[in-house]
Amino acid sequence: MITQLLVSIISWLVLMFLGTNILGFLVRGFFTNPEIDKLTTEGHEFIKKEAIKAQGAERFTNIVAWIVMVAYLSFLGSYNWGVLIASIMIMAGRLPDLLWEIKHGKKLDPKVLPKDIQYYATTLLFWGALPVLWYSLYRF
Repeated sequence: MITQLLVSIISWLVLMFLGTNILGFLVRGFFTNPEIDKLTTEGHEFIKKEAIKAQGAERFTNIVAWIVMVAYLSFLGSYNWGVLIASIMIMAGRLPDLLWEIKHGKKLDPKVLPKDIQYYATTLLFWGALPVLWYSLYRF
């Protein structure tokens, strides 16, 4: 039983690391950087060209993130549906925090977040993935 819990916790940490980083690449690609947008319209020609190159790199990164996300979720789905569900729960629990970080331009501070229904729902999703993962690995 102790081994099952340790494997589940380590698996949860791995899913959390992979899922939130892939989600971060994907979501950040949906939002443009206003500073770079500003540089494409004003400034020296060299700066304009470099800003346009940076925007192209952002689009490429977003395409790669989509491909990696689909491959990641496909792999998890082919391995075990419960693991896939746990991974989606982790990513869904992290998404509002990531959007907050993008909107405010700084790292999330849990003390600043309002403790509303969204906070409790995403926290439940995030931590609820651990028992779902354990159940899918050992009881499913």
